[in-house]
Amino acid sequence: MSKFNRILIICPANAITAGPEAIHQLVFDLNRLGQNAAIVYHPFNKLHETPKPYQKYKITVANYQDFQHELIIFPEIMTTLALHVKQAQAAIWWMSVNNYTCIRYGNPFRDHFRYFKNLIKGKRPLRGIRALKHLLHFAQSDYANQFLLDRQIQSFPLSDPIPVYTDPGYLKDLSEKIVNTQRQNIILFNPNKGAKITEKLKSTFPNLLFKPLQGYNREELAEIFLSSKIYIDFGHHPGKDRLPREAAIHGCCVITGLYGSAANPIDLPISNEYKLDVQSKNFEQNFANIVDSIFTHFEDHYTNLENYRNVIALEPLVFEQQMINAFGIESALPK
Repeated sequence: MSKFNRILIICPANAITAGPEAIHQLVFDLNRLGQNAAIVYHPFNKLHETPKPYQKYKITVANYQDFQHELIIFPEIMTTLALHVKQAQAAIWWMSVNNYTCIRYGNPFRDHFRYFKNLIKGKRPLRGIRALKHLLHFAQSDYANQFLLDRQIQSFPLSDPIPVYTDPGYLKDLSEKIVNTQRQNIILFNPNKGAKITEKLKSTFPNLLFKPLQGYNREELAEIFLSSKIYIDFGHHPGKDRLPREAAIHGCCVITGLYGSAANPIDLPISNEYKLDVQSKNFEQNFANIVDSIFTHFEDHYTNLENYRNVIALEPLVFEQQMINAFGIESALPK
C-alpha cells in the first residue's frame, strides 16, 4: 500500500471505552512514525472535544473531509458511512466483530432482531458485508481476520497493544512488584462481560470471593490485579479484549469461555485448561476444579501463562511493524 497524504480516523464522540482509546492510540502512533493522521469525531455536524483520558495523546482533531489521496478509516460500527466516501480511500477497522454482527451468543432470535434494527436504522449495509468488499480492511484480531476471510475479504493485521502497562519502564518495575506482592484467593471479573454466567457462578459458589472491576483508574486496577490470583471473562470476546491482557501482564491467571476471539490460540494463547465451555453440563465442576488448582498451586499456573505474558509485552513492537506494513510507512525499526 502506498503512503497516503493524510489518514483520518473516525471515532464516536465522547466515548470512553477500549475501541475509542485504540483509535486515539493509532492516530498518535501514525504521527509518531511520520504519517500525517488526525481524528474525526462523529457526529460530524457538531464540535467535540477530546475526552479527558485521551488528551494525553495530544493528537490533531480534524473536520470530516473527503479528498483524493487520503484514507478515511471507520470503525466497524459505522460501515454504512464508509460507503458514502467518494474521493478518498475508505477503510474499516474491525476492532469488534460482534458489534457489527450483533451476536451475543445468548438468544439467536434476539441477536437477529438486534441486527435487523440496525439495518432498518441504516447502520448496516442493505447488502450486508458484500457491500464492503471493495473497501480496505484492517483486523484487530485473528478472529476478525478469519471472519473476513470466510467472506472472501483480505485484511491487514492491526492489533492495538494495551496502553501504559506494556511500556518498557513499567514492565521493568512490574517484574519486581509481581515477586514482592502477596496474592489473595480473589476472582476478578468485568461486570459488563458474561454477566449472567458470572452471576450463576457467584450463586453456585458463595464460598468464593468474586470482585467486580468497575470504577477504577489504571493505577488502582494494577494494584487489584497484583493482589489477586484469577481473572475470569465469559463474555463474547468480540475482538482481542484488553482486560484479559491487562490482568495477565500483572500475573493473574486468566479463565475464559470459548466465544469469539477467546476460542483461538492466536488472540488468546493460553492452554485449553483455562478455556471452559459454558454450554457443557460439567461447566460448573470444571470451573471449581481449575479455580481450586490455581488457588492451591498458583506458582505452577503462573509459569504456565508465561508465554501469554511475553506475547502481550511484545505487542507494541508488533503493532509498530503492522502499521509500517499496512500504511506503507518507511520502517522506523532498527535493521
